[in-house]
Amino acid sequence: MKNILFLFILALVTISCENKSLCDAGLCAEGDVAIKVVVNWEKQSDTRAMRMNIFSVTGGVGDYGVNSIPISGESIIELVGGASYIPFCYDYYKTNVHFRNETALGTFQAYCAEASRQTYKELATPVEGEKTIEDPGGDFFAHSWQETFDVVFCDECGDTLILNFYPKNKLRQFTYRVNNISGAKNISEARGAASGMAATYFFQTDKLTTERSTVLFEKATVGVDENGKGYIEGSFYTFGPVYPYQNRFTIEILSKANLYYTAYWDVSGQISESMADREAKLQKDGYDILIDNTKIPEIPEPGGENPDSGGGFEVGVGDWDNVDVYL
Repeated sequence: MKNILFLFILALVTISCENKSLCDAGLCAEGDVAIKVVVNWEKQSDTRAMRMNIFSVTGGVGDYGVNSIPISGESIIELVGGASYIPFCYDYYKTNVHFRNETALGTFQAYCAEASRQTYKELATPVEGEKTIEDPGGDFFAHSWQETFDVVFCDECGDTLILNFYPKNKLRQFTYRVNNISGAKNISEARGAASGMAATYFFQTDKLTTERSTVLFEKATVGVDENGKGYIEGSFYTFGPVYPYQNRFTIEILSKANLYYTAYWDVSGQISESMADREAKLQKDGYDILIDNTKIPEIPEPGGENPDSGGGFEVGVGDWDNVDVYL
């Protein structure tokens, strides 16, 4: 077996390297070719420590496995001469993004954890068949090589092989605003949900799952504009919507009187607009999702009465805060 492997790698070296041998003594032993790893950032403000995971696609040569890349963005590793690899680089330390099957090339994935929210499940209108997931928040950077990295020298390569990574943000931010909220000053908290979103990113294909999930987001901002009109605004993050876009946007409100209000809107068209040309959508509306409320009634003052508050239910603050995450 060792002789067969020796001849196989020797053949790769002979074919791939006409002018230079991989090492002075002939065939390189496993992991004796120094490779310089470089992480190339578009913006210095995004710089962070990363993780790499390198899979072998050469028979008889094992995976390099996982290793850390320091915040400097440079590292020296050793790979097998004449072998080919598929390397990945990703933001392993990103909060609220999790990983499955890190040792399996075909099924290695990043995902958003499932979450449950009692008010959404029991008092809102969940989308049938969709699991609910937590908002990953912020950015998540990764670079998935779609071709192989071949450990062979050539005249153009110079004396050192460089494994370059170019991380891109794999999460998509969506901003939203709901206008015409009457009694905004009487709102204690607001949050919501957006359906039709992808919860999983596959590294090998650099694609998202086709399964639809509902992302639950928190910490909406409640305010009053210069005309005295109330609004609710904020943002949430997701790997992206699942095409074809079928998206329902839900707002949940807890009033200072402990009354619960909820309403939802079909925002598939707005999501489609934003995905096609986000810059144009934001220039036109200022937000990815812009809604003029006609569904949520006026929020009454504590102790007051609101005869139109048919959508309000008595709930406790403990129930409002209940979000369970399953990893």
